[in-house]
Amino acid sequence: MHPILEEFCDKWVWPTMPGAPGAAFRLKLTREHCLKGWEIALERTLAEIEQDLANNDENWKREKALRGYAAEGVAMSIKQMSGQLLSVDIADQERYIDLQRMRARQIWDECKHSKLHADVLLGKGWVKNERELMDIAAANTQPLPAYFGLSMMFAHIHPLARAAQNYYQEAIACLGIMATLDRVADPLVRHEHLSQRDEELMHFMEGKFQIDFLCTTPQTQQPVEEALGYLLHQVGGIR
Repeated sequence: MHPILEEFCDKWVWPTMPGAPGAAFRLKLTREHCLKGWEIALERTLAEIEQDLANNDENWKREKALRGYAAEGVAMSIKQMSGQLLSVDIADQERYIDLQRMRARQIWDECKHSKLHADVLLGKGWVKNERELMDIAAANTQPLPAYFGLSMMFAHIHPLARAAQNYYQEAIACLGIMATLDRVADPLVRHEHLSQRDEELMHFMEGKFQIDFLCTTPQTQQPVEEALGYLLHQVGGIR
């Protein structure tokens, strides 16, 4: 296991609150499925960083900032998170109130993240103001289906399906931030990632909490397994 992944797991994956009824289910999913995907994603990120650092220009920083802005832009964030809020029927609102509060907070986080990517583009002089990004296709297209893959479909499936995405995909976001901070010295790029670190970790912990405390029966565990299967398939056919 790569030291970055090992550190992440030791701090945030393996510790489990005593008495959490779904923890054994989560740990089984982690060992049998998630670890392999996380390792592959981390290796890809590190290889990409090394390749970027070997270049003699800063174009990779621009591309990543535009990609981040597209993935976490205000319109995208509000749409995909609102879809997940709508997945909880009125009759289930009381049962899933903690889940809903976490999602409402995440809307703010994701919208804030887009501003951090804009800070890099502004700081480097690649755009004069954020409004210019509306005319740049790369700042408004998001080619990674696994990142917010089910997106608005969350409104039509079980409310806990999102827990799989928060747990699995936000772990990859955390690992990517750890890898970048480990290898990149540029203060603007570091700011872009440092300001997201705790928020991405919180999103991961949302998924962890939801699985540990709400996924306690075959009926509540199945949508998590199905959503995780979709995400793993998107990152390389892992099962």
